[in-house]
This record gives sequence, structure tokens and C-alpha cells, in this order.
Amino acid sequence: MPIKVSLNEDESLILIESSGALLRREAGWGAERVGELTRQHAISGILFDSTQIQKQNSPSLSGEIISGFIQAIESEIPIAYVRPDCWDEAYLEQVTIRIEDIPANSRVFDDIMTARDWLCEAMGCKAAPI
Repeated sequence: MPIKVSLNEDESLILIESSGALLRREAGWGAERVGELTRQHAISGILFDSTQIQKQNSPSLSGEIISGFIQAIESEIPIAYVRPDCWDEAYLEQVTIRIEDIPANSRVFDDIMTARDWLCEAMGCKAAPI
């Protein structure tokens, strides 16, 4: 499966890792699983690592999957999304144009370390949550 949803050791952070070809169906399953975990645990943040996802044929589809996933979570929990390594700047720009209604509690990052640092700050922790 191209998407894995898990909790960190103290069950305060949801870790989402994806690789390969991520389709709407897998993203939908991931969003449902995140929703379940947020109802069952005191979640303070969500880290979505997409560095290993394959490039979609269309920036529109990529933007749709990202915004649909984030909107489906329906929470004020900070969400750090790390974009795929295979996206060049032109593709990223096209995806960004197509992302709609991203909540203020969500950010897109180029690398995992920057995302972790922002998430830690947003969660109010003293050390990286992972």
C-alpha cells in the first residue's frame, strides 16, 4: 500500500508516509484513518511525508489530492506536508495554484527537517516530536 498511517511513541503525533503512485482512493483511506486516530487519541500534530511519491501526470490531480486530504481531516491540528522529491519548482507552482482552501494550520515543506521544526513549534514542544 502506498500510504501508511501510524502514531509516534507517545501517541501525540500522526505520522503519514507515502510512496509510489498515490491515488484518490489511498488518500481517502489515509484521511479516514487520520480521522479515527484524532477521535481516539489526544493528537497535537500531523506529519505527512510524501517525499517518495511518484509524480502525477497532472498538477491538478496532485493539488486535488492534497487539498482533499487536508480538508477531510476537519481539525485545527497543525499539519506539515512534505512535498515529493520529484517535483521541480514549475510543477510545485502549478500544484500550489490548484490547492484550494488550505487551513491556516497547514503548511507545505520542501524537506522533512523543516517540516519537523515547524510542527514542533506549532505543537509547542521543546524537541522534535519524532
